[in-house]
Amino acid sequence: MPMRVLIVDDTNTDRLLLKLHLSKLGYRTIEASNGQAAIDQFLAHSQDLDLILMDVQMPFMNGFDAVRSIRKIQEQQKQEWLPVIFLSASAEDDDVEDGILAGGDDYLIKPISQKVLSAKMLAMQRIADMRRRLVESNRVLEELASTDYLTGVANRRAFEVMLDREMSFVRRYGSSMACAMFDLDKFKVVNDTYGHDAGDAVLVEVVNRIKGVLREEDIIGRLGGEEFGIILPKMPENELIETFERYRCVVAEHPVTYGDIEIPITASIGVALYSGNKENKIELLKRADDSLYEAKETGRNRVVYHPQ
Repeated sequence: MPMRVLIVDDTNTDRLLLKLHLSKLGYRTIEASNGQAAIDQFLAHSQDLDLILMDVQMPFMNGFDAVRSIRKIQEQQKQEWLPVIFLSASAEDDDVEDGILAGGDDYLIKPISQKVLSAKMLAMQRIADMRRRLVESNRVLEELASTDYLTGVANRRAFEVMLDREMSFVRRYGSSMACAMFDLDKFKVVNDTYGHDAGDAVLVEVVNRIKGVLREEDIIGRLGGEEFGIILPKMPENELIETFERYRCVVAEHPVTYGDIEIPITASIGVALYSGNKENKIELLKRADDSLYEAKETGRNRVVYHPQ
């Protein structure tokens, strides 16, 4: 994929020449005529920029200050490093040093040789390609680290991170949310009778059934084995039991088909409501787990909720 380059120069002629040369080489360009405009363009296009060519001597805000601001934004937003090449008529050693210290990666002296610029762009294209591969690899690794390998839903670590986030939202905006834990009843019997492959198929099917009735903003995660968690943001208390009864029924109403056998399955569900008190996520999960334990001890295939 060709690089997208931000050209920053207060001189229209210099900007136009750079744009024409880069376009001939197959690169895509956007422009800014001063340091502040460069920051604005960076904020608007940071996700698909590959390189910044930054003039140094500009009115109002010079190139060094603009790049310092851009690097600060990148640090605050935890963005990947974006290469910057400074362009300047000054060949003084101090200026070159100041450019690198300001966050630049290279420094070219004006007037710029087209041959030198072409060579630099080729090197930057290699860096951009490596950067894209690194970003994609990090994305895949992050997804693998937060996803349950079997069911494709959030794993326990990711579920608890999202639970923290939703509890923070409740405290800030004063709404309420439901947190539930559910467990497949007598799941060991399924594994012992039909085998672990059948057990895996049951887990996948149950998750798909639950996902089919969740809202877009709702969250489901696998906490371990046959135990799962559900987060329902903005859930009023008067709808709790009806909602989770619907989930219980969608699990139990049809057996899971595995090959030529049908496996009956039910779920016990323990529910807790969070309305912004000082409770932490461990305490909230403990309340849901206590209700789950009660559901299993009092007959299974039921929903238990106790208001605080």
